[in-house]
Amino acid sequence: MLTRRIPITDIAPVVECGRYPAKCVVGEPITIAATVFREGHAAVGANVVLVDPQGVERPWTPLRLVGEGTDRYAAEITPDVEGDWTFRIEAWDHPLGTWLHDARIKLPEGQDVDLVCEEGARLLEETADGVPDPQRKTLLRAAEALRGEAEPVERLAAVL
Repeated sequence: MLTRRIPITDIAPVVECGRYPAKCVVGEPITIAATVFREGHAAVGANVVLVDPQGVERPWTPLRLVGEGTDRYAAEITPDVEGDWTFRIEAWDHPLGTWLHDARIKLPEGQDVDLVCEEGARLLEETADGVPDPQRKTLLRAAEALRGEAEPVERLAAVL
């Protein structure tokens, strides 16, 4: 059985391998970072979830790729109360990100245009399920544009 693992390594901030808590000042941004990767060329996504001193999970914050090809992701967060905070990093497969990577290569070259556009449209429709308006409408309009008659690069631009 093939396991699609997504390792999360080199988490920061950390002091002496986690022996001591990292410290910051209330109201001052702190950078949370990690190396997130997987085998192959499929894209991944990652979030940081903060837990405040009372044990309440705060809304997740997306980690952004620091540099192309680095597998290093980071986000700035700002604690708003004093106390012992914790965080965790979550990672997952990112099929839409993988499609976008491939589409940026294939569509300008005219490769597999109908297949690539249809695959993207279906991914956008799947993504739109459960997303509130107006984001849902935006995703569905982008899916429509991919099925349109415009030049492939113009269809891709509608997604970006």
